[in-house]
Amino acid sequence: MNILIVDDEPLARARLKRLIATHKNMTVLAEASNGNEALTQVKK
Repeated sequence: MNILIVDDEPLARARLKRLIATHKNMTVLAEASNGNEALTQVKK
């Protein structure tokens, strides 16, 4: 499962990334701090 993490708090994004890394079937493809950044990441 590919994941895009979106949260305005850098610490929250880091914690989610570490948690997701413990699951072998999940991969964080990108991070964003807001909806606009998320849309840009999705378009890549």
